[in-house]
Amino acid sequence: MPAPRLSGADRRNSIIAAAKAVFARYGLEGARTQQIAQAAGVSEALIFRHFATKTHIYRAVLREVIADQNATFSAIGEAEASTEGLLKIIGSLVDHAMNGATASNVEGMRMVVGSLAGDGGYARLIYRRALRLSLPALERALAAARAEGAIAGAAISPVNAVAFLEHVGTMMLMARCHNRIAIPYDADDSIVRRDAILFCARGLGVTENRIQMFMQRINA
Repeated sequence: MPAPRLSGADRRNSIIAAAKAVFARYGLEGARTQQIAQAAGVSEALIFRHFATKTHIYRAVLREVIADQNATFSAIGEAEASTEGLLKIIGSLVDHAMNGATASNVEGMRMVVGSLAGDGGYARLIYRRALRLSLPALERALAAARAEGAIAGAAISPVNAVAFLEHVGTMMLMARCHNRIAIPYDADDSIVRRDAILFCARGLGVTENRIQMFMQRINA
């Protein structure tokens, strides 16, 4: 029995889904509509019945990826203005990264990494949005933690703190998107998770006693 014919909307969505993977690998400049058509299992002519140009496909992909980014930030949550809130956001970021290929925003992050290796245009867009979404709450959390005496040493730029936390999360997530983890971490997942949280919290200057109190609570 032949496969059921897709509706116009479903076909358009299938093209966008295929285009995500192609743009993730080749970027806007390197991707070809022939590659998108092949990935979607349709003719190139059909692609152009739904989208006037490759740029129009890219914009449709961006709209979906931005929606995924918003959903990811919503799932991770906003840092509360306290030491506990700062540590919780670190824990949530690491837990999200540990999802690897099953993370809701994995294709978007593939596109970020591909963009960084290419012209960087897409990555700049995503990083600017990430900064705008997360910086105000992280600034408040860092200020509150320092006021509580829970951060020692020289202050780190909140802008750089957002970026560095994102770097750790992205690389952990990307490394787990294969049948075998690409980065040879030491020990099992529980230790990797613990060490990632310790690395980020210590990097922000959170005092050891507050970190250990938090680790005891989340592992209880």
